[in-house]
Formats: sequence, structure tokens, C-alpha cells
Amino acid sequence: MSDDKRSRPGRRKSTKPRGTSRRAGKATEPSQTSSDSESTDPQSTAQDVTSSAGNEPPRKRELPAFGFAADLLGDTASSESKASSEDGAPANDETAPTIDTAGIDTGRIDAEKLGELAAVDGQDRIFDFADRLTAHGARHTDEEVAPRRIEPWITCALANEIYALPVAPVREVLRVTGITRVPHAPRPIRGVTHVRGRVIPVIDLRRRLELDPAPLERASRIVVVAARQRLIGLLVDVVYQVVQIDLDRVETPPDDVMTVQSDYLQGVYALDEQLILLLDVERVLIIHEASGAA
Repeated sequence: MSDDKRSRPGRRKSTKPRGTSRRAGKATEPSQTSSDSESTDPQSTAQDVTSSAGNEPPRKRELPAFGFAADLLGDTASSESKASSEDGAPANDETAPTIDTAGIDTGRIDAEKLGELAAVDGQDRIFDFADRLTAHGARHTDEEVAPRRIEPWITCALANEIYALPVAPVREVLRVTGITRVPHAPRPIRGVTHVRGRVIPVIDLRRRLELDPAPLERASRIVVVAARQRLIGLLVDVVYQVVQIDLDRVETPPDDVMTVQSDYLQGVYALDEQLILLLDVERVLIIHEASGAA
């Protein structure tokens, strides 16, 4: 009976490994954990530590409460070099830059002068010493160079000459859209114009300065200025730009060319090899008898 069972054909047991797929050509590889991926390389670890140590932020310097800049920087540099040598790090051969304070005015009083100021007696010697220090500081301030006086002025042209008006009284610059003549108006008055709901007079600066008359051009402009709490328009040929004028460099016109009628000329200023005539806004609006008779 046992021989018959052995000789009877039956199902053969599969001899394929468990990790092999039944479909041909699609064998499933068993998952293997590589010991190489988990192993650590001592050289790479040392390099990583070295690179991370090189990226450390610089140490924060702690400065004393007072002192000269050269002393403060020297003290901090020496303390840092000392700390680095103690840590075992190689010292830097480069020396820290030094600051020359010989030409710097620190505003301090030397010991000899301070002793002279402190030589006071009496019960009010504290107040006397303070007064002496204040007086010495005032004299020191007066000896310093005075600041430059710079003012903006707007430049314009009249009969190929450059004039300038201070920017402070100027309210706006307008294109000439229309000027209505007024009968029997003073000669320098060209007429009136409408500006933002107000009617203001327009003064022809060519007539006021007794220059040759000229027709209106596309470049003609009306400079609206404020004088004695009134708005008045000044007609010019061209408006250029705003320039910065050093008032200490303004030259006074010679006396032989100045008259009562030309007292509106405040001065002459040289800019880029050109002479600019500076006008006084209020004086240019005052008409003397000699200039207004015509």
C-alpha cells in the first residue's frame, strides 16, 4: 500500500524560493540591509566637524564704557588673541590696524589749561570754575569755521541774461495761457491773469528792468511770488532750474553802476563761468518816479 502511494502521480511541490514571483522575469528581490550604509567613516566625520567649526559666528566684542577708539580696539584685539592662544588655536600673524588720533580734535582741555581754569578761591569757587569752563568752550566754538550759508534760487532769462529769484517767496511757475491788458495800468504791469480762482496782476520784468520788449513765446513763464501778503506774477522769457547759491560768495555790485532805480539788484553770483544777477523780490516791485514816469 505504501508502494502504491509512492508510485501514484500527484502534485509536485514547488521548488522555487519564497522570494521569487510566479510571473517570469519579475523576481522580487528580498530586502537586504547593507551594513556599508550604516557604517561611519572616521575621516568624513572629522571633515564635517572641521567644516562646522569653521562656520561658527565671530565672537561678540564687549567694549568698555569709555575711552579712545584706538585703545578700545587694541584692548579687544589683544584680549581676543589671548583667548585664542589659551584655547590652543594658532595666533593670527596679521596685526590689527591702528588709528592715528593725533589729528583728531577731541574737544578736551589739556592739563595745563585745566589747571589754570581750576585756580579759583572763595565760597563760590564751584560756580566760578563752571563759568570759566563755559567761557573757554565759547571761545573755542567761535574759533571754528562758520557753516556755509546755502540757499536755493530759481534761475530765469531776460534778454539773454541770467537772473535769479529766491525760492522762498515763489509759489508756482505757470505757462502763459492768457493775459488781459488793463487800461491806464502802471507801465511795468502787463495785465492780469486768472490763477486758481483768483485774479492776480502780471508784471513784465522786461519793462520793469527797462529792457527791450519782446512778444510772448512758448517758453514764456509766469513766476507767481508772494510779497507783502499778496500774490503777484512775474513774466519772464524762460525758467531754467533751481540752483544752490552760496551767499558768502555773492559779490556786491559796484557803486558806480548802482542807482536808485536799480536797488532791486541784490548781488552778482558766478556759477559755471556765468554771472547770475540776483533780484530782490520786494524791491523789484517798487516803482520809483524816474522809472515809472514813462
